[in-house]
Amino acid sequence: MNILFLCTGNVSRSYLAEMLLEHEIDQNNAKGIFVSSAGILDNEGMPADPVMVDYLTKLKIPACDHLSRRITGKEVEWADRIYVMENRHREYMHEFWPDADYKVERLGRYIATDQAEDDIIDPYGKAPYYYRVAQEQIEAAVKNLYMKLIIK
Repeated sequence: MNILFLCTGNVSRSYLAEMLLEHEIDQNNAKGIFVSSAGILDNEGMPADPVMVDYLTKLKIPACDHLSRRITGKEVEWADRIYVMENRHREYMHEFWPDADYKVERLGRYIATDQAEDDIIDPYGKAPYYYRVAQEQIEAAVKNLYMKLIIK
């Protein structure tokens, strides 16, 4: 199973989701789940948001050396599932890769058990409150997504 997380710049939300899911996989010795992340902006080579790196450090999760990258057709083809942070990311995917619609889902669907398709707030460059909200949303969603993946 190849999982791709997609956000706007690939420096904050999709990066955090990737690192959290990889941690779940490693901690549970899960096999056959591969994770990556990308963004829709053309801002390749930017480092991960230091606020998200600090958050991972506090959770005692190693933060990899990350450089942002823009989604490509190769990644869309590679992915079995693409989890986007906002509905506008799903719309972007539909515009450029309509044949991949069946792969695309909002990660926010996994925040709570009601499976409402919530957007995950974009905290980049905003006040700490927005980071806390996004971190909590992503952490809850990734844990629930992981449980769904291993039960399949």
